Amino acid sequence: MGDYQVDRECRYPAYMSISDTIVASATAPGRGAISIIRLSGDNSLRIAEALAGKTFTPRLATFGKLISDGLLIDTGVWIYFKGPNSFTGEDVVEFQGHGGPVVIQTILRTIIAQGARLANPGEFSQRAFLNNRIDLTQAEAISDLINATSVSAVKAANQSLSGEFANRIHAIVAELIHLRTQIEAHIDFPDEDIDPQNLREFSDQLTNLHHHLQSLKLAANEGARLNRASDVVLIGEPNVGKSSLLNALANEPLAIVTNIPGTTRDLIRHDLLLDGIELRVTDTAGIRATEDVIETEGIQRARNAIETADIALCLFDERHHTITESLVNRLIGDTTSAAIGIIRTKNDIQSQPTINQTNYPLIEISAVSGSGLNQLKDWLLNELNLNSNAETPFLARERHVIQLAIALNYLHQAMSQPVNLETIDLLAEDLRLTQNALSEITGSFTSDDLLGSIFSTFCIGK
Repeated sequence: MGDYQVDRECRYPAYMSISDTIVASATAPGRGAISIIRLSGDNSLRIAEALAGKTFTPRLATFGKLISDGLLIDTGVWIYFKGPNSFTGEDVVEFQGHGGPVVIQTILRTIIAQGARLANPGEFSQRAFLNNRIDLTQAEAISDLINATSVSAVKAANQSLSGEFANRIHAIVAELIHLRTQIEAHIDFPDEDIDPQNLREFSDQLTNLHHHLQSLKLAANEGARLNRASDVVLIGEPNVGKSSLLNALANEPLAIVTNIPGTTRDLIRHDLLLDGIELRVTDTAGIRATEDVIETEGIQRARNAIETADIALCLFDERHHTITESLVNRLIGDTTSAAIGIIRTKNDIQSQPTINQTNYPLIEISAVSGSGLNQLKDWLLNELNLNSNAETPFLARERHVIQLAIALNYLHQAMSQPVNLETIDLLAEDLRLTQNALSEITGSFTSDDLLGSIFSTFCIGK
């Protein structure tokens, strides 16, 4: 489907209907002391009062029963939130009862029999968005907060949920609208020459817009990194200790360790938590000249992994007492933007001190004894700026970064040509496309397909 200005009254993806009353368990599957069953829609109050046998006052917790056909199913607490002053903007009722799986399923079947339907993944959040309770960045932040893998990610998700990200986008969009208004006025009156002073002001405004947008993209890049596991790649010659280091970090034998060169021929990836931070550590094939076809392919995959890594750990053992820039470059090449760390392995059997002739930090470790591993972990956390005390930006997703890049591209097009009567139409169009790219981040300009894709990744009940 093509893009459109969101119609928040009738533009729902095909699997949804605004007239439906939806229900879902808002607690995780399994047994627990308490479960929360959530209803939203026009019939929520009617269904709840029929099952409870009593009337509810908005925002007043009421202890009561849940009865169907004279059978007591559960007892618990009912809470009614009258729309539009609810999460979804609709009438919402929550029942907090016992957390047994059979009890939950029985309650859900009972409510569905009363005219509700089971909610789709993310449908509560989607209704909140479509009813102007939250924007799209805040909706995504809800899911990101649930799935956060670090304290920093939690802080950043809450920043986005509070509107920090959206507010910065809205500020830039306001600048765009102001500039577009001035330019459109000149388009409406083409017979009048553009004042040179106006041309200078247009140029200054474009420069300011570019600065603000570039700054936002850099912040979004950091926020997006918090939203995924950070990639750490182990690179080095055969038998330098890469697999041993992976096993030591994971605290389990993931990779085969032998004295035979070329044992590791493919990428071995493992996600691990380091002080609550999710890292994806990749063990790679040893870098060396070889005519073995399979090993050559493994080395190429190692090179490819380095190109997209956040951190590349270059491992050296007792074969290299002096570490030079040329040795490091032979391993990593010249196409990576990853942070580089030099790891001297097997320090429990070293007979000579290591001389580091590079500008990269050197950490000496032993995967066997464990010496230096804590220092390495601390360095990784500091390098990624993911320690729990660090100042965190708003959380962002890859789609946000992509849309910001698209917006910057259109803005670059606008700035690449002189502003005059011959080019002003093109300038106006580039600025319109810039604004649309930004508005797609917040959801003020979006498509059915995008909304369906985003909310389908949410858990049911959110």
